[in-house]
Amino acid sequence: MLSAVDELDRVADLCGRLDLAVPKSDLASRVLEPIAGLVGAETASLRCFGLASGEPTPLAIVSIAIPGGVREAYLDRYFGLDPIRRLLTRRLARPLFDDPARRGEWSSDEVGAAKREVYREEFRRYRREFLLPNHFYHHLGFCVQDSSGGMAALDFHRPQKAPQFGALERARARVVAGYLHAQAGRHEAGVVVPDGSKVPQVALTSREAEVADAVAIGLSNKQVAESLGISVRTVENHLRSIFAKYDVASRTALAAKLRASAALS
Repeated sequence: MLSAVDELDRVADLCGRLDLAVPKSDLASRVLEPIAGLVGAETASLRCFGLASGEPTPLAIVSIAIPGGVREAYLDRYFGLDPIRRLLTRRLARPLFDDPARRGEWSSDEVGAAKREVYREEFRRYRREFLLPNHFYHHLGFCVQDSSGGMAALDFHRPQKAPQFGALERARARVVAGYLHAQAGRHEAGVVVPDGSKVPQVALTSREAEVADAVAIGLSNKQVAESLGISVRTVENHLRSIFAKYDVASRTALAAKLRASAALS
Protein backbone atom coordinates (compact mmCIF):
# COMPACT_ATOMS: atom_id res chain seq x y z
CA MET A 1 0.00 0.00 0.00
CA LEU A 2 1.49 3.34 -1.07
CA SER A 3 1.78 6.14 1.43
CA ALA A 4 -0.20 9.32 0.77
CA VAL A 5 2.95 11.11 -0.39
CA ASP A 6 3.92 8.26 -2.73
CA GLU A 7 0.37 8.15 -4.09
CA LEU A 8 0.39 11.87 -4.87
CA ASP A 9 3.82 11.59 -6.48
CA ARG A 10 2.61 8.74 -8.67
CA VAL A 11 -0.49 10.59 -9.87
CA ALA A 12 1.41 13.85 -10.35
CA ASP A 13 4.04 12.08 -12.44
CA LEU A 14 1.35 10.55 -14.65
CA CYS A 15 -0.44 13.89 -15.08
CA GLY A 16 2.80 15.50 -16.19
CA ARG A 17 2.96 13.06 -19.10
CA LEU A 18 -0.65 13.45 -20.28
CA ASP A 19 -1.63 15.66 -23.20
CA LEU A 20 -5.03 15.58 -24.94
CA ALA A 21 -3.61 17.50 -27.92
CA VAL A 22 -1.37 14.67 -29.14
CA PRO A 23 -2.11 13.08 -32.56
CA LYS A 24 -4.84 10.46 -32.68
CA SER A 25 -2.30 7.69 -33.23
CA ASP A 26 -0.71 8.49 -29.85
CA LEU A 27 -3.82 8.96 -27.74
CA ALA A 28 -4.26 5.32 -26.80
CA SER A 29 -0.66 4.83 -25.67
CA ARG A 30 -0.06 8.27 -24.15
CA VAL A 31 -3.41 9.04 -22.53
CA LEU A 32 -5.81 6.10 -22.27
CA GLU A 33 -3.39 3.31 -21.34
CA PRO A 34 -1.63 5.21 -18.53
CA ILE A 35 -4.92 6.26 -16.93
CA ALA A 36 -6.43 2.79 -17.40
CA GLY A 37 -3.39 1.32 -15.65
CA LEU A 38 -3.70 3.82 -12.81
CA VAL A 39 -7.37 2.97 -12.12
CA GLY A 40 -7.18 -0.72 -13.07
CA ALA A 41 -9.60 -0.64 -16.00
CA GLU A 42 -9.82 -3.41 -18.59
CA THR A 43 -11.26 -1.31 -21.42
CA ALA A 44 -11.18 2.42 -22.12
CA SER A 45 -12.37 4.96 -24.65
CA LEU A 46 -11.91 8.65 -25.39
CA ARG A 47 -14.70 10.30 -27.33
CA CYS A 48 -14.50 13.86 -28.66
CA PHE A 49 -17.70 15.81 -29.26
CA GLY A 50 -18.64 19.18 -30.68
CA LEU A 51 -21.69 21.17 -31.69
CA ALA A 52 -22.51 21.31 -35.41
CA SER A 53 -25.24 23.88 -36.10
CA GLY A 54 -26.22 23.59 -32.46
CA GLU A 55 -26.53 19.80 -32.57
CA PRO A 56 -24.31 17.47 -30.49
CA THR A 57 -21.93 15.63 -32.82
CA PRO A 58 -19.29 12.92 -32.20
CA LEU A 59 -15.98 13.97 -33.77
CA ALA A 60 -13.59 11.13 -32.98
CA ILE A 61 -13.35 7.95 -30.92
CA VAL A 62 -10.16 6.27 -29.69
CA SER A 63 -10.24 3.12 -27.56
CA ILE A 64 -8.24 0.26 -26.09
CA ALA A 65 -9.43 -3.36 -25.89
CA ILE A 66 -12.77 -2.47 -27.55
CA PRO A 67 -13.69 -4.10 -30.90
CA GLY A 68 -14.06 -1.77 -33.88
CA GLY A 69 -17.63 -2.89 -34.45
CA VAL A 70 -18.63 -1.43 -31.09
CA ARG A 71 -17.61 2.04 -32.29
CA GLU A 72 -19.72 1.72 -35.42
CA ALA A 73 -22.71 0.49 -33.43
CA TYR A 74 -22.39 3.47 -31.07
CA LEU A 75 -22.28 5.97 -33.94
CA ASP A 76 -25.00 4.30 -35.99
CA ARG A 77 -27.55 3.34 -33.34
CA TYR A 78 -26.75 4.42 -29.81
CA PHE A 79 -25.36 7.95 -29.77
CA GLY A 80 -28.94 9.23 -29.75
CA LEU A 81 -29.49 7.45 -26.41
CA ASP A 82 -26.20 8.48 -24.80
CA PRO A 83 -26.96 10.85 -21.90
CA ILE A 84 -23.64 12.63 -22.46
CA ARG A 85 -25.08 14.46 -25.47
CA ARG A 86 -27.10 16.69 -23.11
CA LEU A 87 -23.90 17.97 -21.53
CA LEU A 88 -22.65 19.43 -24.79
CA THR A 89 -25.00 22.38 -24.49
CA ARG A 90 -23.93 23.13 -20.92
CA ARG A 91 -20.88 24.89 -19.57
CA LEU A 92 -19.00 22.58 -17.23
CA ALA A 93 -17.18 24.35 -14.42
CA ARG A 94 -15.40 21.14 -13.44
CA PRO A 95 -15.10 17.55 -14.67
CA LEU A 96 -18.31 15.61 -14.34
CA PHE A 97 -17.99 12.59 -12.07
CA ASP A 98 -21.49 11.25 -11.58
CA ASP A 99 -22.12 7.53 -11.63
CA PRO A 100 -24.61 6.79 -14.43
CA ALA A 101 -25.13 3.21 -13.29
CA ARG A 102 -26.41 4.49 -9.96
CA ARG A 103 -28.15 7.71 -10.98
CA GLY A 104 -29.56 6.71 -14.34
CA GLU A 105 -28.39 9.99 -15.84
CA TRP A 106 -25.15 11.94 -16.18
CA SER A 107 -26.59 15.37 -15.64
CA SER A 108 -28.18 17.14 -12.69
CA ASP A 109 -30.24 19.33 -15.03
CA GLU A 110 -33.22 20.93 -13.34
CA VAL A 111 -36.01 19.46 -15.46
CA GLY A 112 -39.54 18.37 -14.81
CA ALA A 113 -40.47 14.89 -13.65
CA ALA A 114 -41.72 13.82 -17.10
CA LYS A 115 -38.52 14.88 -18.87
CA ARG A 116 -36.40 13.29 -16.16
CA GLU A 117 -38.22 10.01 -16.67
CA VAL A 118 -37.58 10.24 -20.43
CA TYR A 119 -33.87 10.73 -19.71
CA ARG A 120 -33.82 7.77 -17.35
CA GLU A 121 -35.63 5.53 -19.81
CA GLU A 122 -33.14 6.51 -22.52
CA PHE A 123 -30.28 5.59 -20.20
CA ARG A 124 -31.88 2.30 -19.18
CA ARG A 125 -32.17 1.35 -22.84
CA TYR A 126 -28.62 2.56 -23.56
CA ARG A 127 -27.28 0.46 -20.69
CA ARG A 128 -29.39 -2.59 -21.57
CA GLU A 129 -28.76 -2.59 -25.33
CA PHE A 130 -25.25 -1.14 -25.62
CA LEU A 131 -23.24 -1.02 -22.40
CA LEU A 132 -23.96 -4.41 -20.86
CA PRO A 133 -23.79 -6.51 -24.08
CA ASN A 134 -20.34 -5.00 -24.70
CA HIS A 135 -19.16 -5.76 -21.13
CA PHE A 136 -19.08 -2.11 -20.05
CA TYR A 137 -20.43 -3.05 -16.66
CA HIS A 138 -18.52 -1.15 -13.95
CA HIS A 139 -17.85 2.41 -15.06
CA LEU A 140 -15.44 5.16 -14.08
CA GLY A 141 -15.30 8.28 -16.23
CA PHE A 142 -15.18 12.01 -16.58
CA CYS A 143 -15.60 14.80 -19.11
CA VAL A 144 -13.34 17.73 -19.91
CA GLN A 145 -14.35 20.75 -21.93
CA ASP A 146 -12.31 23.32 -23.87
CA SER A 147 -12.96 27.04 -24.16
CA SER A 148 -15.18 26.65 -27.23
CA GLY A 149 -17.54 24.14 -25.61
CA GLY A 150 -16.05 21.08 -27.29
CA MET A 151 -15.86 18.10 -24.98
CA ALA A 152 -13.81 14.95 -24.48
CA ALA A 153 -15.28 12.05 -22.50
CA LEU A 154 -12.91 9.49 -21.01
CA ASP A 155 -14.54 6.23 -19.94
CA PHE A 156 -13.00 3.25 -18.15
CA HIS A 157 -14.76 -0.06 -17.61
CA ARG A 158 -14.54 -3.46 -15.98
CA PRO A 159 -16.66 -6.50 -16.86
CA GLN A 160 -19.43 -7.85 -14.66
CA LYS A 161 -17.37 -10.39 -12.69
CA ALA A 162 -14.61 -7.89 -11.87
CA PRO A 163 -14.78 -5.80 -8.68
CA GLN A 164 -16.31 -2.37 -8.86
CA PHE A 165 -14.04 0.67 -8.94
CA GLY A 166 -13.29 1.63 -5.37
CA ALA A 167 -12.70 4.88 -3.53
CA LEU A 168 -8.97 4.85 -4.29
CA GLU A 169 -9.48 4.45 -8.05
CA ARG A 170 -12.07 7.23 -8.03
CA ALA A 171 -9.76 9.50 -6.08
CA ARG A 172 -6.96 8.88 -8.58
CA ALA A 173 -9.30 9.58 -11.49
CA ARG A 174 -10.52 12.81 -9.88
CA VAL A 175 -6.98 14.16 -9.77
CA VAL A 176 -6.38 13.22 -13.41
CA ALA A 177 -9.75 14.67 -14.43
CA GLY A 178 -8.99 17.98 -12.77
CA TYR A 179 -5.62 18.20 -14.49
CA LEU A 180 -7.00 17.42 -17.95
CA HIS A 181 -9.94 19.77 -17.45
CA ALA A 182 -7.53 22.61 -16.69
CA GLN A 183 -5.33 21.62 -19.63
CA ALA A 184 -8.29 21.60 -22.05
CA GLY A 185 -9.36 25.03 -20.81
CA ARG A 186 -6.04 26.46 -21.99
CA HIS A 187 -6.62 25.38 -25.60
CA GLU A 188 -7.52 28.12 -28.06
CA ALA A 189 -11.04 28.16 -29.47
CA GLY A 190 -11.91 25.07 -31.44
CA VAL A 191 -12.42 21.46 -30.44
CA VAL A 192 -9.15 19.60 -30.20
CA VAL A 193 -9.65 16.60 -32.45
CA PRO A 194 -7.11 13.83 -31.86
CA ASP A 195 -5.58 13.96 -35.32
CA GLY A 196 -3.69 17.13 -34.50
CA SER A 197 -6.19 19.42 -36.23
CA LYS A 198 -8.93 21.72 -34.98
CA VAL A 199 -12.52 21.86 -36.14
CA PRO A 200 -13.90 25.36 -35.61
CA GLN A 201 -17.20 25.70 -33.82
CA VAL A 202 -19.25 27.63 -36.35
CA ALA A 203 -22.66 29.21 -35.73
CA LEU A 204 -24.60 29.14 -39.01
CA THR A 205 -28.11 30.42 -39.53
CA SER A 206 -30.66 27.79 -40.50
CA ARG A 207 -30.54 28.96 -44.14
CA GLU A 208 -26.73 29.00 -44.17
CA ALA A 209 -26.75 25.45 -42.84
CA GLU A 210 -29.06 24.36 -45.69
CA VAL A 211 -26.83 26.05 -48.27
CA ALA A 212 -23.66 24.57 -46.75
CA ASP A 213 -25.11 21.05 -46.73
CA ALA A 214 -26.25 21.38 -50.35
CA VAL A 215 -22.87 22.68 -51.51
CA ALA A 216 -21.09 19.92 -49.61
CA ILE A 217 -22.88 17.23 -51.63
CA GLY A 218 -21.82 18.88 -54.89
CA LEU A 219 -24.77 21.01 -55.96
CA SER A 220 -24.06 24.10 -58.05
CA ASN A 221 -25.26 27.54 -56.97
CA LYS A 222 -28.13 27.30 -59.46
CA GLN A 223 -29.15 23.87 -58.18
CA VAL A 224 -28.99 25.08 -54.57
CA ALA A 225 -31.15 28.09 -55.47
CA GLU A 226 -33.74 25.90 -57.17
CA SER A 227 -33.85 23.35 -54.36
CA LEU A 228 -34.30 26.03 -51.67
CA GLY A 229 -36.53 28.37 -53.68
CA ILE A 230 -34.16 31.34 -53.45
CA SER A 231 -32.15 33.34 -55.98
CA VAL A 232 -28.64 32.53 -57.14
CA ARG A 233 -27.51 35.92 -55.78
CA THR A 234 -28.85 34.97 -52.35
CA VAL A 235 -26.97 31.67 -52.51
CA GLU A 236 -23.78 33.56 -53.36
CA ASN A 237 -24.31 35.91 -50.42
CA HIS A 238 -24.83 32.99 -48.05
CA LEU A 239 -21.73 31.25 -49.39
CA ARG A 240 -19.57 34.30 -48.77
CA SER A 241 -20.75 34.35 -45.18
CA ILE A 242 -20.24 30.59 -44.76
CA PHE A 243 -16.74 30.70 -46.27
CA ALA A 244 -15.81 33.53 -43.90
CA LYS A 245 -17.13 31.68 -40.86
CA TYR A 246 -15.28 28.48 -41.75
CA ASP A 247 -12.20 30.38 -42.96
CA VAL A 248 -12.15 28.57 -46.33
CA ALA A 249 -11.87 29.78 -49.92
CA SER A 250 -13.42 26.91 -51.89
CA ARG A 251 -16.35 24.54 -51.94
CA THR A 252 -13.99 21.58 -51.61
CA ALA A 253 -12.42 22.99 -48.45
CA LEU A 254 -15.86 23.71 -47.02
CA ALA A 255 -17.00 20.14 -47.70
CA ALA A 256 -13.87 18.80 -45.99
CA LYS A 257 -14.51 20.86 -42.86
CA LEU A 258 -18.15 19.82 -42.73
CA ARG A 259 -17.12 16.16 -42.98
CA ALA A 260 -14.58 16.67 -40.19
CA SER A 261 -17.29 18.25 -38.02
CA ALA A 262 -19.64 15.33 -38.58
CA ALA A 263 -16.97 12.61 -38.38
CA LEU A 264 -19.52 9.95 -39.16
CA SER A 265 -17.98 8.52 -42.30
